[in-house]
Amino acid sequence: LHRIAKRLHDEKVLKPCYYKKEMFGRFIDDEKMYDWDSAYISQVLHSPVYAGHIIYEAKPTVSMKSKKRRYIPFEERAIVPNTHEAIIPQDRWENVQRILYSRSGCFMCDKTDYDNIFKGIVRCADCGRTMLVKVEHRRKRNSVLDQTFYCCSTYRKYGAKACDSHNLEARVLHEAVFADIQAHAKAAVSNREALVKKIANQMHLRVSSDRAQHKRDLKQCKARIAEIEDLYAKLYEDVSKGLLPEKRFQMLADRYDKEQAELTEKIEQYEREGRAEHDQLDKIQDFIDEVSKYAGITELNYKILHQLIDKILVSRAEKVDGEYVQKIQIFYRFIGPLDAIE
Repeated sequence: LHRIAKRLHDEKVLKPCYYKKEMFGRFIDDEKMYDWDSAYISQVLHSPVYAGHIIYEAKPTVSMKSKKRRYIPFEERAIVPNTHEAIIPQDRWENVQRILYSRSGCFMCDKTDYDNIFKGIVRCADCGRTMLVKVEHRRKRNSVLDQTFYCCSTYRKYGAKACDSHNLEARVLHEAVFADIQAHAKAAVSNREALVKKIANQMHLRVSSDRAQHKRDLKQCKARIAEIEDLYAKLYEDVSKGLLPEKRFQMLADRYDKEQAELTEKIEQYEREGRAEHDQLDKIQDFIDEVSKYAGITELNYKILHQLIDKILVSRAEKVDGEYVQKIQIFYRFIGPLDAIE
């Protein structure tokens, strides 16, 4: 927020409250017309007005006799959706909210040059709490990155009885996430269809021949329902002509009713699954579009991480064949978790 405020100041962007002066001739000092405040920027970024929604009585008056206003927490405010044309898309506004709410602290970071670009997205796989950054100055290492590690905030606050430390070197995290993003970005550029199929398989989605079989099954169910309708018409005709006894007709009708109900349920299930899988495949395409932008990156930064990743789960280190193995699972935007990194 501070960097945004500085940029607005440097680019001579007027504060909104400056327009009060044009209307009322007061309320602001000319020398401070470009001095944006981080708190006000936070209010602007949180406001759903820019996404096309209106907040109803965000700060109502205390009473009819008093002009004082009381504060209502954002999550308790009534929002009327889609009241006007949006300035920014809904998904972009939601991404901004996610970034704002994901900001977390860093222990001793203010005394070092370490930039915690993983703010709010690195979490303990056991308790789900945010991982705390710890910069250990006693480590005799040249780089601040090598002096830094992440640990579970629950462990840090309540000790080993509450949760394991889940200690993870910052360099290991940086390198593992960077390598995973690079691998997906390069695959998105070089062989998009292969990447779609790989991700779809990891998400247990039907692809190519499986989807074709799914469509054939759906078509067969619909064809059988149409066939049952024709059989019904023939049964009624036979009954009306006296060719089929009433008891026999009722027995066949009950059988066809049961089969038709089962087929209708199957069709609804197939169509639900088809819509869900179609939506998931669209999300895979969205992810590939996004990750392909970063095929040529040489290092990670805050923007890249928060554009691509929802969260990263860090498991405790476990001893396997005499060596300690620690799993990192990345939950990408649009597609969720893929194979864990060890």
